[in-house]
Amino acid sequence: MEDYVLPESLILDVLSRLPVEAIVRCKRVCKKWRDLVSDPYFVDLHLSRSRPCLMFHQYKYPHPILVFVEVEDEVDYDRLTLGHVKSLDLGLIAFRSLNQIFEVGSINGLICLRHEGYAIYIFNPVVEEYMILPEQTFLDFVSRVSYGFGGGEYKVIRIIGRRIPEERSMASVEIEVYTLGTDQWRSLGQSPYHIQYRGLLVSGVFVNSHVYWFDYIQIYDFDLDTETFELIPPPAGLGDDHESKQMLGVLKGSLSLFSGSSLLGFNVWVMKESSWHKAIAIRETIDRIFRSQVWKPLCLIDGLNGTSILILCVKEDRENLVGYCLNTNKILDLNIPGNYWMVISTYRPSFIKPLNFGSERVDS
Repeated sequence: MEDYVLPESLILDVLSRLPVEAIVRCKRVCKKWRDLVSDPYFVDLHLSRSRPCLMFHQYKYPHPILVFVEVEDEVDYDRLTLGHVKSLDLGLIAFRSLNQIFEVGSINGLICLRHEGYAIYIFNPVVEEYMILPEQTFLDFVSRVSYGFGGGEYKVIRIIGRRIPEERSMASVEIEVYTLGTDQWRSLGQSPYHIQYRGLLVSGVFVNSHVYWFDYIQIYDFDLDTETFELIPPPAGLGDDHESKQMLGVLKGSLSLFSGSSLLGFNVWVMKESSWHKAIAIRETIDRIFRSQVWKPLCLIDGLNGTSILILCVKEDRENLVGYCLNTNKILDLNIPGNYWMVISTYRPSFIKPLNFGSERVDS
């Protein structure tokens, strides 16, 4: 009796639907499966089916930790069930100056990490491989580093400042772009807008070939296709309450802006056809936890039932992570520890290897 061999196309189809950790285990079964998982066709097929998850970047001494979880269920609108995908101790990945590594962003499974005043890395936590971008020349300061995908290329954007001796509080601001695979930074010259430096490592939000930064009530838009800057007017009345806590995010594929305070309640605006539209407004019914506790917004995400969820850190006796459903005005139990310095973002796992970009130094 002849051995029955499954068609390769069927094996690829089945593998691409498995959880990431199961695929990693399958790579160890035999050389054929390892080669299949590394094949560009499989990498693209898996990415097209890869479920987005949440990435928690915890700044713990002595090593920062990356934790990846999937939102598996939204139970009765009062609890999110999170399924563990993977945890990584960055101390085991041999990054330099580990306690100063900051997440910049992620596209298609490739995370951009930055060390202030040091290196910039592109890292895939699934294959545990990273590249180091060319060293930076001496700069007075780097105000922003962001990361996105435009024009069919992965790009890192660096906004740099040079101090003007006569005016200590001002700086000339320049823009540099690094396209993965080119092994060089390109200067786009001085920014057409004055971008304040406040000592904050704000990385921006990526949406549809654009990176957006929020600075006080100014919103900056960098088009990755045309490599041009634009200043976007904020929603009307955004700066009326100076106690408001504000944050950019992505909801249902559109740029979104959250603004909330115990005085004026919560508002969420969504950008549609180059205009802001108020999608959510919560006033008197705002949960009492926001009137009596110290809190900080961390991330906006889409819920599983068409809802919009704010993830935030609340200080009570200790710091806790909670979810807040902006549609039902309910607190959602996350059952996961957190702190004010945690960074939370969405992440789509992939098997794209930094090695494929060629010219940069790659380690694993």
